[in-house]
Amino acid sequence: MSPHIHDAQHALRKVMTELKHLTEKRTQAQKSHLAADNCQAGALETRIGKLEESAADTRERLSRIETRLDACATTSDLKDLESTMHKEFSSMHKELHGLTWKLIGVTGLLVSVVYFIATK
Repeated sequence: MSPHIHDAQHALRKVMTELKHLTEKRTQAQKSHLAADNCQAGALETRIGKLEESAADTRERLSRIETRLDACATTSDLKDLESTMHKEFSSMHKELHGLTWKLIGVTGLLVSVVYFIATK
């Protein structure tokens, strides 16, 4: 056998061994990648399950908050209340002012009557 053929055969065996080695590496990488994908898919399913549970809890809490908000006054309600209170306090002030002057008038009249009786 000529040395060139022997060298070519040796080179061919080397290439074939290298190709086999690369194929095995690729197969192992694919298997580990699939395992990682399965692991990630399991983790995603777990996370999605937790999110769904959290969403149900959040929906319930939101419902309770909305129920409470229905009983709360809004800004316009408070402004209406302020306006009404201002009007009522104003009318009460006017009534008290009128009663004060009536009381002063009645008191003055009574003092005059007592003085008139006391001097006669």
